[in-house]
Amino acid sequence: MLGLGEYILLEIISEMIFPQDVQQFLVFKQYLHSLQRKHGMGIADASCSFAVGKGPSEDGNKKKTVRYFWDGELDHITNITHGSGSYEDGQRISAIVDMTSNPRKVVFYVDDIEQPNYVIKIPSEIRFWACTYGISSSFKVTKFQRLIQFTSQRDAGSKALKWGKSWE
Repeated sequence: MLGLGEYILLEIISEMIFPQDVQQFLVFKQYLHSLQRKHGMGIADASCSFAVGKGPSEDGNKKKTVRYFWDGELDHITNITHGSGSYEDGQRISAIVDMTSNPRKVVFYVDDIEQPNYVIKIPSEIRFWACTYGISSSFKVTKFQRLIQFTSQRDAGSKALKWGKSWE
């Protein structure tokens, strides 16, 4: 899939058919961005609706989305939570969603390096999203798969941020 142009948000997953145990899965999603400087990706509560020309936190979606931007910001209710790495054009950005753990979580990666901030207590039903903010910008979903097991590389500096709460 490709981004559709300036200020156009594309929902990567809007409908997928999963086995009946939809609550018990791990998802790996990977992006490759190109020809742009500003872009973001993340997850959204399944109840979110995104309007053309609007950002992922607009129209009441700020509390319903987690947003990982090119400059390393990880946003939810609170904007600009620092600690995760920035990423540039051509780097692989990925998210692993673990719906089998308690609490459920999403962990972000840049070129297969786990980022220190991750989000726990994510909703039981989510969607992925990606957006670009520049003319002629694009992204490509290079992989989307169900994983059998999640292996974390977390170190002592990792920080769990709770969905639905303000972050420091």
